[in-house]
Amino acid sequence: MSTTSATSFPAWQPVLEMAASRQAAVQLTVVHRGQVVLDGASGCTPDALGWLFSASKPFTSLLVHRLAGRGLLDLDAAVAAYWPAYGTGGRGSKSGTTLRDVLTHRTAVPTAGPYPAAVLTMHRAEPSAVRVARGRRRGRRYAGVSAYQPLDSGFILAEVARRAAGRGAEGWAELLRREVLDPAGMDDVHPGVPDAEMHRCLPLDGSWRAGPGGPVVAAVLNRRAVRQARIPAAGISTTARQLARFYAELLHCPERAALCAPSSDGGRDAWTRLPTRWGTGVQLGGTGDGCPFGATSTERTFGHNGSDVCLGWADPDLDLAVGMVTDRASGHPADRKLMARVSDLIRATALSVGAP
Repeated sequence: MSTTSATSFPAWQPVLEMAASRQAAVQLTVVHRGQVVLDGASGCTPDALGWLFSASKPFTSLLVHRLAGRGLLDLDAAVAAYWPAYGTGGRGSKSGTTLRDVLTHRTAVPTAGPYPAAVLTMHRAEPSAVRVARGRRRGRRYAGVSAYQPLDSGFILAEVARRAAGRGAEGWAELLRREVLDPAGMDDVHPGVPDAEMHRCLPLDGSWRAGPGGPVVAAVLNRRAVRQARIPAAGISTTARQLARFYAELLHCPERAALCAPSSDGGRDAWTRLPTRWGTGVQLGGTGDGCPFGATSTERTFGHNGSDVCLGWADPDLDLAVGMVTDRASGHPADRKLMARVSDLIRATALSVGAP
């Protein structure tokens, strides 16, 4: 396996080697104290566009917080105040659900309808929005607890943002570009890959290495229609460089405190069954061995896991920003363990080398 690395700091090279130990292709970028100390790729070019899975979510979360900061929406208002069909759907069971509930995964509707069907139609924005609006709150099972929404949270936030911004036909992707990406100079983050960039897409590994579920996931996500679709909770394509840059920006953006406001104590999420500490649009660290940000992460670490195969996070105490993109599709338990080990090694390396 060939390795390309642009880092000039040899102490960081073992981090890339560990990250590449399981994937056929991986990109990893680390920014420490404002300086890129590791920018490497193994098995692919550094500018290949990886699919972020749920590591896409914080981009949409930041968009919502930014609009709230400008007074265009209220996180404690009901979703139905902006999107009436959401409140009347599901026999009115979701009429009191707030935007904050969506950002903290407390809607009591992890998925409206069967999740496999939601995945197969996620590239069709309008039918997905109709499905989500019609979904019924499952209060008997999920009331008062965090229950992760893998796809539906993105469609809700995107629809509310579009309506609150009052930009006519402008959709989530255009809003994200105007409000989040362009101000940060992030021109290589794609909420739906355009025709001119499709040749750069990193194919997800559908071989036997990606078992047990990888071949099926890859068959769905490697389709052109899916890569070009606008899927707010899971469909952003970008590089590790851009993902790390996003978290470097978040370390100093005015919305960070609101994004990282804790909303759960690190117990098991009712949908994923994994110990998770939720913020208000991001995941928080400090949940021990199973934390994708590493067992050594603290509660101040924030970011988001992408199906245990892509990852972005930042540690404000160490001034670290990390982006990791792979071609994996399986979400095998070994993938999650590797991400945690890589995160721990990043933190240990930062502590050992001091200032770059």
